[in-house]
Amino acid sequence: MAKLRQLVNLKPSRVAVANRPVPRRARRLTDAEKMAFVEGYKRGELVADLARQLGVHRTTLDMLVARLKLSRADPNEVPAKVRASLVKKYRAGESLAAIGEEYEFSANKVQRLLVSTGEPIRPRGPKKPAITREQVQRMVLQYEQGEAIAAIATLVGISYAQTRSCLIEAGVQMRLRGGAR
Repeated sequence: MAKLRQLVNLKPSRVAVANRPVPRRARRLTDAEKMAFVEGYKRGELVADLARQLGVHRTTLDMLVARLKLSRADPNEVPAKVRASLVKKYRAGESLAAIGEEYEFSANKVQRLLVSTGEPIRPRGPKKPAITREQVQRMVLQYEQGEAIAAIATLVGISYAQTRSCLIEAGVQMRLRGGAR
């Protein structure tokens, strides 16, 4: 109990406060440094590299860019002719990956470029095979005779989910799952 009283009566240690880092003020750039930054920025050098050279944080240079209203061409900008070609190839049925390989882009970059032009993106993966009315009628008959959905799917050559969807769309009353109960 005496030990607990001693702990309660302890005053906070000033050692922890003394070891905190002292906040630094941002170093102001000289006019010569600002000019060197503007020249490097216009040449297309990375802001992070320029910040390291000048010994300041990159946000300092970002604020300078905003204050001076600097702009430069995006080095990753894709010309309009290339974008049009991407759209043409995509509409012809080529995959994102195949188009990307040709232009040395990733499939994701091709998709972003297509979206930026307003092109709708196709669903990924193989297309679902088209099912005829006769096939659906046969599936309904087999299901109503007690055949399992998985077996019907295997016979028709489509997925379980697509078979089940076809049966539901045909208005079939679905059985409980898990066999006879």
